[in-house]
Amino acid sequence: MAPRSNRSPARVSRSRWRPVTAVAAGSVLVAVTVAASALAAITLGGMRIAGFGPDELASLLGSGGDGSTVAAVADPTTTTGRAPATASATVAVPAELAFDGTAGEASGATAPATTAVAPARSVPTSGAKGPATTVAAGPSAIDPDAVYKGLVARLGLDDPVATPVAAAPTVAPGVQPLTGLPGPVPDRPAAVVKIDNSPKARPQVGLEQADIVVEEEVEGGVTRLAAVFHSLGGVVGPVRSGRTTDIPVLDSLGSPLLVYSGANQVIDALLLRQPAVQNRSAERTSGYWRERARPAPSNLFTDLAAQWASGTGGPPPAQFAYRADGRAPTGGRPAAGFSMAYRANRVSWAWNGELWARSQGSAPHVVVAGGQLAVANVVVVETAKIDTGMVDTSGARVPEFAFVGAGPASVFTGGQRIAATWTRPTLRSAVTLTAADGSVVGLTPGRTWVEVVEAGVGQLR
Repeated sequence: MAPRSNRSPARVSRSRWRPVTAVAAGSVLVAVTVAASALAAITLGGMRIAGFGPDELASLLGSGGDGSTVAAVADPTTTTGRAPATASATVAVPAELAFDGTAGEASGATAPATTAVAPARSVPTSGAKGPATTVAAGPSAIDPDAVYKGLVARLGLDDPVATPVAAAPTVAPGVQPLTGLPGPVPDRPAAVVKIDNSPKARPQVGLEQADIVVEEEVEGGVTRLAAVFHSLGGVVGPVRSGRTTDIPVLDSLGSPLLVYSGANQVIDALLLRQPAVQNRSAERTSGYWRERARPAPSNLFTDLAAQWASGTGGPPPAQFAYRADGRAPTGGRPAAGFSMAYRANRVSWAWNGELWARSQGSAPHVVVAGGQLAVANVVVVETAKIDTGMVDTSGARVPEFAFVGAGPASVFTGGQRIAATWTRPTLRSAVTLTAADGSVVGLTPGRTWVEVVEAGVGQLR
């Protein structure tokens, strides 16, 4: 669900409101149909909108998280989506919530809703044509600093949060920085793609090619995936919205692309502040398309080739230390498997003798390309959970997990579980994993999944 700020929504009589089917969102016309009964919370990114003229209101629209805008107007005769200059108008822009129990598509088309269609199991055809292009973001109508109460977006890249305990990880020439595997090192930046992990988004596309995946809890206890691609990439998705929890993931990767559907005005402004990040919001960037065979909003895809074609910068720095290929881990104990109890998503991992195989609920986590997701390493990091001062359109509080500083970690590698401490002295720093004796815990070369959980609540089982 798209977060909004923690302010009281406007209270109006529903009898004065009617559905709007075409809303001018800046220069973009978005076709949406919303039942009047859906207007329980009437907000613009959580802010009360009142007394704006037509041009002012039009300039404020377009802050949804997945390219859609839902609006209502007080004048019962207009269908333009604009409020009279003297009228009080309130606009709802929960771009992701707009498709939970409502009809329409976020592509701008007036095709019938597809919410009853089962997810396709074929790789979507690329809708990208040539390098992606991005337009500059306009000024935000909301001061993010007046709303945001979290931590990570207030830090500079090199603001010290913890004391270094080990040298930053490195890899030798000819070794891929995000996997520790020998092979070609593409001369391109990492791409961090926010991927939907809701049941209707599965099976996902391209997730098996990610070098690193960071699983983050968002509002309501559901999880989203920040998938980091560098060694491989292609069509990926479904793409969803950003959160401030993404900032520590991004800032340690050099000059990564952030590939996401968008965010509310507060979060988007904070993401845009990250100085080295190449922001590729679908609200401002080409190269995205929606698959009609999947239910919106879990149907937005992109081809990383188009995003990389217009990206700048070279390979990212290493994010983990790796053991020499073939060397067994030390200092741990054998582990056949474990589970993660996110509030709205139960995850389990099982050691199959070579890799950690992932399941969600009672079923293997599979992808469109076929087969169950399995990785060489799973790193569970316990972090501070911070209130951002925002709530989403259902009233759920929007959390932030501060993956910077230091905290307990459990490293699952080579069939063993190793108790460790994670340390990231600054946002720019890669993580170091150290055992009780201070030695660096090396991972198995290969792909790694990071489970980010709240410290001290026992989500690792």
